[in-house]
Amino acid sequence: MDISASIHLLGDLLGRVLSEQESPAIFAVEVRIRLAAKTRRTGDEAATRSAGQSLSSEVANISPETARAIASAFALYFDLVNLAEDAQRVRALRQEEAENDAEPVEDSIGQAIAALHARGVTPLQVEALLGNLSIELVLTAHPTEAKRRTILSKIQRIAQFLVELDHPDLLPRERQACHDALYAEITAFWLTARTRTARKQ
Repeated sequence: MDISASIHLLGDLLGRVLSEQESPAIFAVEVRIRLAAKTRRTGDEAATRSAGQSLSSEVANISPETARAIASAFALYFDLVNLAEDAQRVRALRQEEAENDAEPVEDSIGQAIAALHARGVTPLQVEALLGNLSIELVLTAHPTEAKRRTILSKIQRIAQFLVELDHPDLLPRERQACHDALYAEITAFWLTARTRTARKQ
């Protein structure tokens, strides 16, 4: 499944979750906001102006509770798009390795080792180099990168189901089981708070 199909599937499942966990009316607002924002980026001056006015009007007239749901939907959507992009990157790397079995994948550890070997660097020199390396852990405090363990586990499970959907010999019932499992995980993701409201004791 290519990235476009993955994003389409995940977006459709999220739409179902938003309709069922919030309401079809909130989902309709989300769709209007998304389409207006997309049209606003087309570059056509008249369409951009009209979409911008629609977007401003839509956003100005939503309640705080609807705004919360819409913001949560977009945050979850972007998490899902990132997963689809990661899955596509893994797919591309696997395909490259399958097509170039004799050669290491570009920018891989295997390619780095082959380059060192080609330059005449000996195993003892590599060992000495590694022995002198100083590696330090750098932690980011950026709030968009900090995720609860519960959220990370859901992201990992969704990613695994995307991998399973790539198997070409999946039976229709197995494909449907993957879709159902993805829907359940996205629902659970929706119902899980992104941040703790209280410190663990």
